Amino acid sequence: MKSLKIIHITDLHIRHAGRLFYSTGKKINNGLIKNGHNVINVSDRDLTAQRKNIFDISGKKYLFEEIFKNIENFKPDLIIFGHVDRLDEENFYKLKEKYNSIRLAQWFIDPLNKQGPDYQKNKERFFLKYQFCDANFITTSTDVLDFVDENKTFFIPNPIDPSIDIYKNFIGNKEFDIFLAISHGQHRAILKRDFIDDRVYFIEKLTKKAKYNTFGFINNPVWGQSFFNELNKCSMGINISRGKPIKYYSSDRIASLLGNGLLTFIHEDYQYTNFMDKDSIVTYKNIHDLNKKIIYFKKNKKLQKKIASKGYKVSHKIFNNQLIAEFIVSKSMNYKINNKYIWSNI
Repeated sequence: MKSLKIIHITDLHIRHAGRLFYSTGKKINNGLIKNGHNVINVSDRDLTAQRKNIFDISGKKYLFEEIFKNIENFKPDLIIFGHVDRLDEENFYKLKEKYNSIRLAQWFIDPLNKQGPDYQKNKERFFLKYQFCDANFITTSTDVLDFVDENKTFFIPNPIDPSIDIYKNFIGNKEFDIFLAISHGQHRAILKRDFIDDRVYFIEKLTKKAKYNTFGFINNPVWGQSFFNELNKCSMGINISRGKPIKYYSSDRIASLLGNGLLTFIHEDYQYTNFMDKDSIVTYKNIHDLNKKIIYFKKNKKLQKKIASKGYKVSHKIFNNQLIAEFIVSKSMNYKINNKYIWSNI
C-alpha cells in the first residue's frame, strides 16, 4: 500500500495529561503511522476546550477553521473522523462540497444497540457523519443493524497496540484472580453522581470464591499507568459491556484484557468464537455458568495460563492496530481487500 497523506481528527486527550494514553484514537493513530502514512492530527476536543469564549461558546467555530487550515496546507488524500461530535451537519456539508476529491471516513466505537445505553443519541451521532463519509467503521457487526448500508459500513474490532498492551499476565503468579474495571466517567475521571450502572447487579452475583481487583463501582475508576499496574496484578478478567449482548460489540476493555494476557471471559452472545476458539477465550451462558468457570480456572492454573497465552497470541495477531488501520485505509480508498482480516469475512 502506498503512503498517503491523512488528517486524523479525533480526541487525543492532551488536556488529560496522559491519563488516557491507551485510547482507541491513540491506537489507531499509531497504526496509521506505523503503516508508513503521513498523518496530521487534529484533536477536536482539546481544541474546543482551549478556545471557548463568549463569541464561540462551544469552540466549534475555531475547530472548523482549524480543520480548513490544515486541509489547505496539507492537501490530504483522506480525512478520518473519530467521533468528532463538535461539528454539525452544515460543517460537514461545507467540507464535502469544497473538498469533494478527498475521501472521508469515520470510526465509531460507542454502542449502537437498541437494547444498550444511549441508543438514539449514539445513532444520531454516528449518522451525522455517515451521510457524508465514503466509509464507516463500527465495533458492532453490521448485519445486526437495520440502518447501515453494508457496502459502506464495516466492522472493526477494538485494536490492540503492542507498544501499549505490553504485559503478559499468563507468566508467573498473580495477587488477584479477576480484574474487573468499569466506568461511566471517562473524561471526568470520577463516577457520575447518582448514576446507576446495571452491570453492578451482575457483578454482585459473582462467586465469592475468587479474589477480585475491582474499580468503578465500589470505588472510583482507575486511569493512566495505574490502570495497567492494577490489571497486571490479575490472572483473569471479565469483559462486561453495558446493555444486552449484541454480535461483536464490546467496549475497548476487551483489547486491554486479551492484549495483556489475561484469561478473558465473555458472554457467548457476543459471538467472539467466530474468530477465536475455546483455546483462546472462555465464553459463558449466564452468571451461574460464569461462576462455575471462574472457580474451575482458579483451581486449574496450568490450563488457565495456557488459554490466556493463546488468547494473547491470537488477539495480538488478528486485532493488531496496524492491521485495523490498514483495513480502514483500504476500505476508505476503495483498495482491493485480501482475506487476512479474519473478522471481516464472517
